[in-house]
Amino acid sequence: MNRFLNHSVKEAFDHLPSGVCFFDKNGTVTLCNYQMYRVFFALTGRDLQSLPELQELLARGADVFLLDDGRAWRFAQEQIITQDGTAYTQVTASDVTELYCRQKELEEDNQKLIEDAERIRRLSANIISLIHEEEILNMKMRVHDDIGRSVIATRQFLQQGKPMEELDLTVWKNAVRLLKHENELMEEENAVAELMNAAYGIGIKVFIDGGFPENTAAKEVLLSVIRECMTNAVRHAGAKELYVRLVYSNDMVSASVTNNGAVPEENIEEGGGLTSLRILVKKSGGVMEVKSVPKFELTVSVPVRREETK
Repeated sequence: MNRFLNHSVKEAFDHLPSGVCFFDKNGTVTLCNYQMYRVFFALTGRDLQSLPELQELLARGADVFLLDDGRAWRFAQEQIITQDGTAYTQVTASDVTELYCRQKELEEDNQKLIEDAERIRRLSANIISLIHEEEILNMKMRVHDDIGRSVIATRQFLQQGKPMEELDLTVWKNAVRLLKHENELMEEENAVAELMNAAYGIGIKVFIDGGFPENTAAKEVLLSVIRECMTNAVRHAGAKELYVRLVYSNDMVSASVTNNGAVPEENIEEGGGLTSLRILVKKSGGVMEVKSVPKFELTVSVPVRREETK
């Protein structure tokens, strides 16, 4: 009866869907089922004789081993102690084919999402560019019409022999002012676009609450502040998002910069980048403050006195 029972247990053990093998303290096989023998032979081309042979296979570093039949297997090793205190090493091999295939599908889907997001980003950039070009074209047509009427009016004025002091130059001045203003807008948009492209390139999104000042010097300082902060946020805090808040008071603009990365474990020591930034801010007549608690925050205040119109 016991012999029949032992045979039934061994037969059931051999036909387990998972591979199971036990090794004694010397690494010798004491009990191993058919599935483990089959998987090991399929992976190595030889029969399983000892624990070091199996550990050599596992040392290849793969989380999942693929067989020629397309099945995926994952191994696990642990120490077990019997009731009499004998130690054995148990190694199991589990069929994770379905899980492996689902993981691959997710990876492929994620890659497609990344590619789709990149295409959408390029399309958005093209749309913005087309809208901007249309606005420029409309502006040029307006200027062209204004200047055309001004040329005709000026020619008629001169033909009538009137004094130049009586010539109304308002339309001319408006056209020049419009062209100058459009040029300034283009420069600002290009600078911000370059900043956003640089942020995208290093894997961080920049969110700006508020508008940049018209003062060129102040604007350049603030852009330098954001560039330095987004680089440090990725490098030191692993941040994915940077938040910039611009607030105006009297003749000053303050930029508060934070991120969603790891909180500093200690006070931040200013390196070459922050030191150079502090010098730049000071030269502009502004001040800079760096906080580490309760989270990283860099605040810069710079003058925003209007530049004289030439």
